[in-house]
Amino acid sequence: MRRKPAITAALAAALCLSACATGPGNKPAAQSTPTASIGQNSPGRDEGHDHGAEEHYGVPDVTWDPAAETAVKDTASTVMGLFARPDVPEAAWYSQLAPYLAPEYAEDAKYIDPARVPIRSVTDGPAITREAGNPLTATATFSTDAGNWQILLHRSGQQQPWLVTAISPHNPA
Repeated sequence: MRRKPAITAALAAALCLSACATGPGNKPAAQSTPTASIGQNSPGRDEGHDHGAEEHYGVPDVTWDPAAETAVKDTASTVMGLFARPDVPEAAWYSQLAPYLAPEYAEDAKYIDPARVPIRSVTDGPAITREAGNPLTATATFSTDAGNWQILLHRSGQQQPWLVTAISPHNPA
């Protein structure tokens, strides 16, 4: 029965020694796993340092401005013009469209047969809509000879290009 007090005393001594080892002037032992900085911004932490949101949260600082609207309209118009060409050979159609597509959608678009795209002419657009407070994603709607069509575009940062994540017919209710 004397083992319990001896083990308890040994553990207490070890804890005291480890607490002393991290006192002023000593660095704490290296951790084997990194710690996340999200949610660790308590008052007084990192005083005197101006850290941007990107450093702690990975969220880019992006705004919606006239240049963003012009860029998204230009990209959407170019893409719709390249998409609505059912008479172009499939390889040429895809290679000209691919630079404007997000990687996920580019993979899907490889399997689109341009001969099956029903659009022959764009009659109006793009009309740009976006979710309030979201400067990263926009929807461009076009009137065509085959009804209304939408292009969903996304950018990953203020200076990043708008890339297409979907092209689809749009039938308002």
